[in-house]
Amino acid sequence: MPRHVLQVARHGDEGGVAGLLERRGGPGRPARVKGPLEEEMLGKLAEGKFRNAREAAQWVRKRTRQEMSQSGVRQMLRRLGGRLKKPRKSHAKKDPAKAEAFKEGLPQRLEELVGEEARKGKAVRIWVLDGHRHGLLPVLVRVWGLKGRRVYAPYQTRYQWGYLHEALEVDGGHRGELLFTPAINQDAHAIFLGQIGQVEPDALHVVIGDNAGYHFKEGDGRIPANVRLLPLPPYCPELNPVERFGGLVKAEVGNRLYETLERLEARIAAAALYWGSPERVAGLIHKWLSIKVNSGVTV
Repeated sequence: MPRHVLQVARHGDEGGVAGLLERRGGPGRPARVKGPLEEEMLGKLAEGKFRNAREAAQWVRKRTRQEMSQSGVRQMLRRLGGRLKKPRKSHAKKDPAKAEAFKEGLPQRLEELVGEEARKGKAVRIWVLDGHRHGLLPVLVRVWGLKGRRVYAPYQTRYQWGYLHEALEVDGGHRGELLFTPAINQDAHAIFLGQIGQVEPDALHVVIGDNAGYHFKEGDGRIPANVRLLPLPPYCPELNPVERFGGLVKAEVGNRLYETLERLEARIAAAALYWGSPERVAGLIHKWLSIKVNSGVTV
C-alpha cells in the first residue's frame, strides 16, 4: 500500500471521519513581518508610502535583511488590508495640525458665532459651500472598457466657461442650493449668499467655505444679515464635502460634447438635482462634521 494511503488509513482508524477530515499540514512558513514591524508597516500603508510591491520589498529587506519576492510581498500587503488606491491631491502648503484644530474647535467656533442667538430660540442652519468651473472644453472621466482595447471620448477646444455655486446643508433637512453663473466674482457670491439666507429667512445660516479670493471676509457689508461666515483652514479641501459633490456632478457631464453653455447648464442642473436630493446630501456629509455640529449649537 502506498505510504500516503497508509497514513490516511491510520488517521481514519484513530479518529474516524473527523480524523480523516482533520488537516495534518505543518505550520507553514513563519511571517516575515510581525509584531512591532507589522505595526510599522500598517502605518506606512495608512500613509500610502509604497507606490508598488518592489518598494515594499525593499523596505522589508532593509529591516529584516531577508529577500521577498514581489508576489510574496503583494500577498503580505493584502493580508494586512492593503489595496492599490489613487491618492487624493494634498497641497504642499497644507498644515495637518490646523486641519485637526479646525475639527476639534468647530463646536466652540459655532458657539461664538451664533450661540447667544440660538439660546434665544433662533433657528440655526449650517451649510458647506464651494464652487466649480464647467465649460465646453470636455471633462474626461473613467469608463469601463475591454482589456487591451483603447477607449476614446469626443473632444473639442472651446474655451467658454460657467460656474456652479453649491451649498449643502450639514444637518436638518440636508438641502442643496445651487446657482449657475457666467462668471465667478464677489457680485455672484453675494447673490448666492442671499439665496442661502432666503431658504429660511427667520433662521441664522452659518456658511463654511474656503478662502477663495472672491469669498467675503467677516464684516463685509454685502453679507446678508442672517448669514455668518466660517472659513476653513488654507489648503484643506478634503474638509469640505462639497468637493465630492462637485466631482460627482463633473462625472455626470464628462466624456460629452455640448454645443452651448445653455445645454451644458441644463445637463449640470439635472445631475446636480439628482445628487442634491436630501438622502444623497446626507450621504455626502462627513461623519465628523455631523458629530461636531451636533455637539455645539442646536440646529
